[in-house]
Amino acid sequence: MPDLRQRAFLEVLEPVYDRLSRYALAVTRNEMDAEDLVSAAVLVAYEKFDPTANHERYLHYLIKIASRLHKRGRYRERKRVPYDASLAEDISSSGQAPETAAEIRLVMDALNTLPDKMRETVVLFDISDLSLEEIRQIQGGTLSGVKSRLTRGRERLAHALGVEPPKLTSQLVAKNPGPDMPILLRAEKRYV
Repeated sequence: MPDLRQRAFLEVLEPVYDRLSRYALAVTRNEMDAEDLVSAAVLVAYEKFDPTANHERYLHYLIKIASRLHKRGRYRERKRVPYDASLAEDISSSGQAPETAAEIRLVMDALNTLPDKMRETVVLFDISDLSLEEIRQIQGGTLSGVKSRLTRGRERLAHALGVEPPKLTSQLVAKNPGPDMPILLRAEKRYV
């Protein structure tokens, strides 16, 4: 069955093919572009070919297809901009630098190795910038439990990242000015 359809299509196409090619060359003014246009028009025509239809004005049909394809191609080409290396280098990225994104990914992966409550403590203190008392109110338990989870979490995180664990003294005192201040001053000696 496909052979009959192909034969019928070729019988209709053969008498008008040269005229279609001349039209395409006149429109595109380039032999290679003309060949591409003719090929695309013939493909579209073949996909929609009905062997039982009247093919008296088939050249007009093919030219209409070629014309539309050419106009569509010119419209798309109009939006295309030539590449300019100096302009490309001046474009600033609105996203993160690749090395920053990689570092963040490493930290997030290391955070995921911590137990849930310990990870939450580290995130609340170091990322959300909450005080130890606020973290104790959120998580419950005692202030010393929060400090312990924070210290152990930071140590595990530092170990997972292969860096020196941070010292907590100045951050604990700075984030907790209040009635517990004398307790924190005594407690900071253990963290140094």
